[in-house]
Amino acid sequence: MLRFFVILLLICCKLPLYSKLIDLEANSDEFILDTKQIVISEYPDAFNPSIIRYNNSILMIFRIRDSILNTTNQMGLVWLDENFNPYSKVYLLEIRSTMKGKSMAQDPRLILNGDDLYIVYNDTLGSLYKDVRRMVVAALHFADDTFYIENPTMLTLFDHELWNRHQKNWAPFIYNGKLFLTYSINPHTIFNPIIAEERCESVASTISKSNWDFGELRGGSQCFLVGCEYLGFFHSSKEMPTLQSNGKKITHYFMGAYTFDQNPPFAITSVSETPIIGKNFYNGITHKTWKPLRVVFPGGYIFDNEYIWVSYGRQDHEIWIVKMEREKLLNSLKRL
Repeated sequence: MLRFFVILLLICCKLPLYSKLIDLEANSDEFILDTKQIVISEYPDAFNPSIIRYNNSILMIFRIRDSILNTTNQMGLVWLDENFNPYSKVYLLEIRSTMKGKSMAQDPRLILNGDDLYIVYNDTLGSLYKDVRRMVVAALHFADDTFYIENPTMLTLFDHELWNRHQKNWAPFIYNGKLFLTYSINPHTIFNPIIAEERCESVASTISKSNWDFGELRGGSQCFLVGCEYLGFFHSSKEMPTLQSNGKKITHYFMGAYTFDQNPPFAITSVSETPIIGKNFYNGITHKTWKPLRVVFPGGYIFDNEYIWVSYGRQDHEIWIVKMEREKLLNSLKRL
């Protein structure tokens, strides 16, 4: 009986603390219609997916977590039906390092230029600089029931380059039949990759004002022309205590959306003011990560005239799809 009253007292003492914590899922965005987890049976801890429409179907690429070695540098692809259910085998993508040493490829994005499919990902500079990452662009082909990449090119020369600074999450988009890469969102810096020379040419850089208060805006999905503007989904991170972190101050990853002009200098035209949050974004299973984290990480999307479906990784262990009403999402963004 004494033990019961002690526990009750402890709970009552904590109630005021927890009542003041932010509940990230208290008010889901009204433009979110549904969330769905995609489970790859062969790789149950797959995460950070990117999706695209290709060959009259939905193609998804994702990172694989090796449960034995606890490595995350293998990529897999699978075909999805219109309800985002896998219907094919998993195709393992063999990637050879563009530098000396073993490939450590991570976080792929898919982009289509006409009939040509490309993959954009990051990899290490090699065994001597295994902790330094650069972006890689490669053609991705599907033939004889297999996927393979051609001419992977690591981009090592570009403005703002510092040899010991990671380069990750550059967002690809197509302009006038040419692949461009978003180096940063604010300033919105755009690169033209010169593949043959392994370098990037700066195209434009514009600064915008936003009220985003959840960390630096960093790349997430590829960007597509939706209506008369490009639309992309970014991620950011911030250390904060929340109800979902049990009151502990840990890093939370957030998703937002932004649009930019369809022509140079590609200035940002609108952006989310607060994180996009839906059901089960932060509630649910808490997987063990490399440090305490609550993660939502967008990697790709598809759309039609009414809806947008964004693929995202959750907790570095899960793959999810969130369905949004297109016009309501766009109307929720703050015009700049």
